[in-house]
Amino acid sequence: MNYSPSCCPLKVCPAGHYPFFLCSGAANVVGPKICFNNRIIMSGGQNHIGWGVNTVIVDGEFILSYSAYSTIISLLLLDFLKMIQKRNIVLVASYEDPAVQLTDEVRELFAGMGSSMVYSVKYRDSWVFAGAGGRNKESPFEKIVNDKKTNAYGDWPEMGELSGCFPRKV
Repeated sequence: MNYSPSCCPLKVCPAGHYPFFLCSGAANVVGPKICFNNRIIMSGGQNHIGWGVNTVIVDGEFILSYSAYSTIISLLLLDFLKMIQKRNIVLVASYEDPAVQLTDEVRELFAGMGSSMVYSVKYRDSWVFAGAGGRNKESPFEKIVNDKKTNAYGDWPEMGELSGCFPRKV
């Protein structure tokens, strides 16, 4: 992982919080980016981003696991999400079409991590989310982008960007 002070732009977090920055992919051309605590964890040239749901699991300052799941291996996403422990921080940035992988069971797991929008993710949406295992209450860190009236790329939405300060104790 590369340290980059610009990875979490314009974020000075209070004590007891981690800065993060999430950026979904754009169309099927520009890949997503996931940064945590001023480190690039996944990006276009690093750590194998892929179409679908790119997910990172963090335990405090330690990156436990990261993975990109293409539509071909969506069953592995379910297994990956089941490993998430209470208070593990979960960071998500979509690329191309995340909806294909979001089965009812996968959506339910994300909802249990604090996602209030996961049931609304549709074809080609740009979705970014930060939550935690066992959260069971709504996370303030989530965004879906896709408005056919304003999409710059036809059916493809703009990048969804989200940054903030995630509490160290969830």
